Amino acid sequence: MKNSRMLIFRLTLIIVDLAIINAGYLLSFMFRFQGEMPVYNLSSYYATWPVLTVSALALLYFYRLYGSYRWRWTEIFAGILCVVFLQAVFGMAVSYLFRGFSFPRTVFIFSPFIQLLLLSIWRRLAWYWERSLLEKRRVVVVGKLAEAGYLADKLEENTGNAIQVIGLLVDDVSPDVPAGNRSILGHVGYFCECLDAHHPDQVFVCGSLSQEDKAEVLYACVARETSAFLVPDFYEILITQARLDQVDDVPVFAVGRLQIAPESLVFKRLIDIAVSVLGILIALPVLLLAVLAVKLDSPGPVLYIQKRMTVQGRLFRLYKLRTMIDNAEAATGPVLSENGDPRVTRVGRVLRALRIDELPQLFNVLKGDMSLVGPRPERPVFVNQLMSEVPEYVYRMNVKSGITGLAQIAGKYSTSAENKLKYDLLYTKSYSPARDFAILLQTLKVILMKDRAL
Repeated sequence: MKNSRMLIFRLTLIIVDLAIINAGYLLSFMFRFQGEMPVYNLSSYYATWPVLTVSALALLYFYRLYGSYRWRWTEIFAGILCVVFLQAVFGMAVSYLFRGFSFPRTVFIFSPFIQLLLLSIWRRLAWYWERSLLEKRRVVVVGKLAEAGYLADKLEENTGNAIQVIGLLVDDVSPDVPAGNRSILGHVGYFCECLDAHHPDQVFVCGSLSQEDKAEVLYACVARETSAFLVPDFYEILITQARLDQVDDVPVFAVGRLQIAPESLVFKRLIDIAVSVLGILIALPVLLLAVLAVKLDSPGPVLYIQKRMTVQGRLFRLYKLRTMIDNAEAATGPVLSENGDPRVTRVGRVLRALRIDELPQLFNVLKGDMSLVGPRPERPVFVNQLMSEVPEYVYRMNVKSGITGLAQIAGKYSTSAENKLKYDLLYTKSYSPARDFAILLQTLKVILMKDRAL
C-alpha cells in the first residue's frame, strides 16, 4: 500500500511537472499575442514540444528533483531555478535547429518566469505532500560514539523529520555510558541481536568502524534484507571503480591509481582552454563592474593574489577579487574565513554571495595553473597542517586544482576537511569528461545556495 502511494506520487510529480513546463510556453504565447494563439506561430511549438518535454524531464532528473525527501526546500528551489534557466537556453537552440523562426524569442523570455512561478508553487505543495506520505524510516547508526552521534544528528536534521534514529551501536564505550540524548542500543558485537530486536528500516555504518566489524554488519544486513549505507574510508575509496579482471578462473579486482590517465589529461586541458576563453568573454562586463565596485568601496588593490598549491605541490599565484579589508591577516596570520567574518567588506559580501570574486580564476585556468574541475587549491600552511592530521591528504595533490569540484557541489561551507578530502579522492577515482560536465552544471545550483562553498 505504501509503495503504491509513493508510485502514484512520483508519477503525478512527473506528469504535473511536464504539464507546467508546456503550460509555460502556451501561456507565453497567449501573453505575446494578447490572448490569441496564432496557428502559424504555434506550429513551431508543436514541432518542438516533444524535444522540449524530454529535455525538461532530463533536467528535472539531473538536478535530483525526483528523489527529494532528503533535500531541504532551498535545495529543491535552487534546482528548479537551474532547470528553467537551462531549459530556456536549450529551447532557443532547439527552435533554431528546427528552423522555428515563427517561434517568437519573447516566448523564451516570458516562459522561464511563468514556469518558475508555477513549478515553485506546485513543488512546495508536493514537498509537503511527500512528507505526509512518508512513514518515518527507523534507522540504526553503527560506529564509534562521536562519529555515530554526529551522523545521527545529520540524518534527523537534514531530512525534514523523514528519519528517526532509534539508537546507536558503538564499539568504543560500554552500553551504560550515556551519549547525550542518543540511546545506545549496545555494543557492535551484538548487532545481529539488535537487528532482530528493533527491525530498523535502514542501517548507517560509519567509516571509523574496523573492517572486520563492517563486514559483520553488512553480512547481517544482507541476510535480513535490511538497507545498509556505508560512509567510506580510504580503503573503500581505493576500491571504488575497481575493474573486474581474472587470473585463470580466479576473479580479481584491478584497483586503479589515484590519478587521471595522461590521455584524459590532454582532453581535459583542451576543454579548460576553450571554456575559460568563452567564460572570460562572457564574464568581462560583470568583472569590469565588480572591479569598479571594489575600488570605490574600500582602499587597497582590486585583486587579491595569494600563493596556493596545485598538482604535485606546485605553488602558483591564485587570482580573486578582493572581498576583505586590505591586509586582513596582518594581525592574525593565516586563518580560514568563516560565515559572518567581520573582515569582509560590504561589496565583498555581495561578490561572495554571487561567487563573482572567483571569476578571475578563469585566467588561472587559461594559464594552466588550475583546471575548471578539481580539488580546490589550498594555502601551503593549511596543506602542511592537513597532511600531518590526515596522511591521505597527499593523494589530493595527484590532480590539478580546480575552480569547482565534487566536494563543492556535494559538501557545504562547514563540511569537515576530512569529508571534503573523501569527495576529492572519489572525483579522482571516477573522473570522466561527462562527470566534469555534470559537476559544472551542478555548480550553477551551488551558486544559488548560501551554505554551499566554492
